[in-house]
Amino acid sequence: MTDARAILAGIPGFGGAVIRAVLSDGPTNASYRVERTGEQFVLRIDKPAAEELGLDREAERHVLETLADAGLAGAPLYADTARGVLLRRFEPGRTWTRDDMRQPDALEGLAVLLRCVHALPPAGRRFDPLGAAHAYAKQVGTPRSCRLYEAAAAAFADIEPATPALCHNDPVCGNVLDTDDGLRLIDWEYAGIGDPFFDLAVVVEHHGVGSSVARAFLAAYLGREPKADDAARLEQQCRFYGHLLDLWRLRTGRADGC
Repeated sequence: MTDARAILAGIPGFGGAVIRAVLSDGPTNASYRVERTGEQFVLRIDKPAAEELGLDREAERHVLETLADAGLAGAPLYADTARGVLLRRFEPGRTWTRDDMRQPDALEGLAVLLRCVHALPPAGRRFDPLGAAHAYAKQVGTPRSCRLYEAAAAAFADIEPATPALCHNDPVCGNVLDTDDGLRLIDWEYAGIGDPFFDLAVVVEHHGVGSSVARAFLAAYLGREPKADDAARLEQQCRFYGHLLDLWRLRTGRADGC
């Protein structure tokens, strides 16, 4: 907390701001709710694992600016990408749970939001999910992680190439916010240019969405009834993501759903 206060004090105009709460303290960063003259902000500070995992904060800043231009996210107020420091306005709202991710009506809204994101001009760097799987396996360095990577690589080889688009790449329930202005996605650190169906697979596979609800979600995203090729494409991405998720959990020691 001492370092966070020192970093906050060094941001122009925030010398008198106060840290009110720790919002999160995860493997790659810690986030704090900050108050200044009655306004609320979020200060995120990277940990060493962010660099180890290859997170590109300059690319993330570009993504956030693109989203802000489209009204889909708030623009960063301060970004020191070299030190991994980001300051943005606090967005009040209710964070989704796994139960939300299994409700057809709720998923319809998320499908529309993801479609809007994917329609934006591509921004950031290219997202390499197989490269991420390899990095996780190498960092764990056990026979199990090697087997999981081999399974991930085999599943990835079956995925048909897709037209790249701007993707969130981590739309888990904890990154979906229900606000007065509608649904918002937060935490864009993995965002970049990738396959839109990877985003859909994260929603479905990460949260154990049933087949009938998953089909309705896919239909809402496409704006039409899915064809056999659409369903197969989502299934391929789900299979790969399942292995990637196992590697992530092995690397972080986490077993939580979001």
